Order: sequence, then structure tokens, then C-alpha cells
Amino acid sequence: MTASGTLSPNSAYAVGHLRTVIAVLLLISGGIHLRLYHDGYRDVPDIRLGRSFLLDAIAAGLLAVAVMVWRNRLTLLAAAALSVGSLAAFALSRTDQGIFGFSESGLQPSPEATVALIAEMAALAVIVWLLVRGERMMLAESP
Repeated sequence: MTASGTLSPNSAYAVGHLRTVIAVLLLISGGIHLRLYHDGYRDVPDIRLGRSFLLDAIAAGLLAVAVMVWRNRLTLLAAAALSVGSLAAFALSRTDQGIFGFSESGLQPSPEATVALIAEMAALAVIVWLLVRGERMMLAESP
């Protein structure tokens, strides 16, 4: 931080870019969930499954905007919660009982499952780094 309490240009630049990366990763994951919803998950007998894919897509879009507009910890924590929830739902869907009575196996549907997993794990990693290291970076610059 500078003497006026603002981030130095280098730190602000890095934090801004990391927030952009998070937003893009959220949009990738949300876009995949929206595509899967339209490609048939909305027609799964238990309506909660289809709705969860649609809600994930909407939440990802809203959080991508929020992460860029409101630069605070709460938006990062909300984005992390969405990623953790998506990863947990994915893991549950691979069990014998599934989620909402629905189960998949392996990385199906392919390639959507793989891309969404990578995007969600990467988003979570960048969020955690920004929450931990980014704050230390800002504190190290304070006078």
C-alpha cells in the first residue's frame, strides 16, 4: 500500500488480473452448466437436478460480475463457496446413491466434466491464493 492507504500500482494490477482470471473461470464453469442444462439435464426426472445446473450457471455469471465490481473478501468467499459446492456435487454424483437420485461415472459427460472440474479447481486455487497471499502482499507494502 502507499502512504495514502491505496494499493501500489503493481499490487493493484496483479489483484485486478487475478480477479479477472477468477471471473473467466467462473464463466467457463457456469457456461458448461448452462450447456448441460440445455442439452438434457433439465429433463432428468428429478427436477431439482436440472434446476441445480441452471442455478449454478446463473450464480457463476452473477459472481463473475461481482468479483470484478465489488473488490472485497465477501465476493471471493462467495465464489469459493460456489466452486466448492460444484465440486462436492460432482463428487456426490459419482457415488452409488448419486445426487438427487442421479449418478454419472468417471469424467462423463466428456469433455464438459473435465473442463468444468479444471475451471472450478483453478478458480478455487486462485481465490485461496488471493485471499492468503494477496492480503500478505498488501500488508507488506503498508508503511
